[in-house]
Amino acid sequence: MISRRAFVGVVLAVAACSGPDHEFVPALSGRDRLVTNEYAHWNPHAADAVRSSDWDVTSGSLFVRDGFGWSGVPDAATPNATSSAGTGSSVFRMTTRRHDFLNVAVRLQIRDLRLIGDGRFPPAATDGIHLFLRWQSPAQLYIVSLNRRDGTLVIKKKLRGGTENGGTYATLGQTSYPVRYGVWQPFEVQIISSGSSLVTIIVRQGDRELVRAVDDGGSGLMILQPGSVGIRGDNCEFEFRDFSVRQLA
Repeated sequence: MISRRAFVGVVLAVAACSGPDHEFVPALSGRDRLVTNEYAHWNPHAADAVRSSDWDVTSGSLFVRDGFGWSGVPDAATPNATSSAGTGSSVFRMTTRRHDFLNVAVRLQIRDLRLIGDGRFPPAATDGIHLFLRWQSPAQLYIVSLNRRDGTLVIKKKLRGGTENGGTYATLGQTSYPVRYGVWQPFEVQIISSGSSLVTIIVRQGDRELVRAVDDGGSGLMILQPGSVGIRGDNCEFEFRDFSVRQLA
């Protein structure tokens, strides 16, 4: 029989491993399936909705295929409960249900399968795969464009007030990055606050730093509050794997 002291120790150990200071790794194993979709977000009380404890998809559909996260075939549909009549993933927006990510390192691999030209919106230079950081709302966040149609890797901040879905973007840094379609691309993206004076975002691929940007508040208020992380896709079919978020000191 386990002693009370040992039992308490086990409970505390389990709680520590699942606490906010430890790595977040979403579940992508198991059978091919719909993980969740925008129908579940916009119909929170629907009995037929497919929900995820990890992700909130506000636009499009998230699937597991062959153990990878997958956007599904992107189209302009409005998904039903099972996304059986269309995915809506030409506009893909997904954030973690956790909102406690501040200074973090996000690791993932993405595979950009193809771009499309017949989605909800016409083709644009910004089409591709993007990473959300410190997401507060669709109008307040940092965003790192990892793959873009125009072959650039861009770090931006979005603040409330403006014509871009309620906000305005400011470019903090960018570099050339031609997209390699159909190939797995590893990334690590770090975001770190230095007190209340600087926010630094670094994008690495292996041992190579691709781009670094510093937000000093010159382009509007810095985002210093913890938030969600997430993935955005525009007119793009893509997969991702090995997604993790590690808290930094």
